[in-house]
Amino acid sequence: SRARATYRSDLRRIGRKLTSRAPWEPPPEAIPRRVLAPPYSSKELANFRRMAEQQASPQRRRAAQALIALGAGAGLDGRWCTRIRAADVAPGRSGVLVRVGSPRPRIVPVLASFEADLIELAEGPPERFLVGGTATSRHRASNLLAGLRWPPGSPSLSTRRLRSTWLAHHLTVGTRLPELARSAGLVGVAVLGDLLEFVPPLDDRDALRQLRGVVS
Repeated sequence: SRARATYRSDLRRIGRKLTSRAPWEPPPEAIPRRVLAPPYSSKELANFRRMAEQQASPQRRRAAQALIALGAGAGLDGRWCTRIRAADVAPGRSGVLVRVGSPRPRIVPVLASFEADLIELAEGPPERFLVGGTATSRHRASNLLAGLRWPPGSPSLSTRRLRSTWLAHHLTVGTRLPELARSAGLVGVAVLGDLLEFVPPLDDRDALRQLRGVVS
């Protein structure tokens, strides 16, 4: 029973404190939780999109635009964003979808405000990466970010923060957690607790309607 299992667990915990000579099994190794980076504000994101068009070369402009669109528009950080090819972007009647590879392959619907950017970036050879070229370096995202230039006082561009911006947006608009976790490639939703402080609260009336289960 659950009570008996809890009792045994308590005995093992107390026993380890009383003696180190007994043949206790080693405790399971704790798995560190991936902490989410803070999202960008809407003003910061708008500034990044504007400044991406002002990068020093066409290659850097393309890289900046692709990293921003894939991060803030589809929630893809450095694990995925440099591996998206033109052929992985699929415009359709229901919006633009991005096919994402390992780890955790999936199809991600793109936020409407970034659809036009990704459609434009996907023009050209289908095998070309959206960030440009065909290089597959493990550190390509960080290398591309290092080549971008932003005005003094601007925060640095981070694919992790762009992903958090996308996640926080969906939490704000009320996207259901099962669908959000699936599109984000998350195993669970506990990590989303890191972003709750960045989600604006509803006014009392709307919060009460939701908590009562009243459909607007």
